[in-house]
Amino acid sequence: MASCEPDLFAIPAKSTNTPGIATFNLEITYGSASPASAWGKDLAVADTSTGKITVAFPRTYRKLTGFRWGWKSLAAGAVYFPVILTNSIATADSQGRGFLIIETRTEAGTATDPASGDVLSLEFEVSLDFLTDGYAITLT
Repeated sequence: MASCEPDLFAIPAKSTNTPGIATFNLEITYGSASPASAWGKDLAVADTSTGKITVAFPRTYRKLTGFRWGWKSLAAGAVYFPVILTNSIATADSQGRGFLIIETRTEAGTATDPASGDVLSLEFEVSLDFLTDGYAITLT
């Protein structure tokens, strides 16, 4: 007999119109002039120059389908935006990983390292599914 009790601990499925999505979360804590620490499963982070980091994924993916960000902690009055400069998610580096180069910019568009103690949260959605190749829309 089926239960009529509500499922109190159900986690609703995330709705998406793109097949084969994988989500990666990354949290970066900044030090005095560069990232001091990072948290995120299966990702590698390298500080490459002022305001720039390289995020390496465990493999290549067909497409970056989503990018969300937010500051968990930010110096008073600071306004920073992370921008993807290079999307090489489908191009293997020397270790076979896809990667992104992200630059943190001020509201004036200048590359900058956030202040010590600032914490940036990033979420990436990627797809391996070849079906995403057919989702191109003709603009009219």
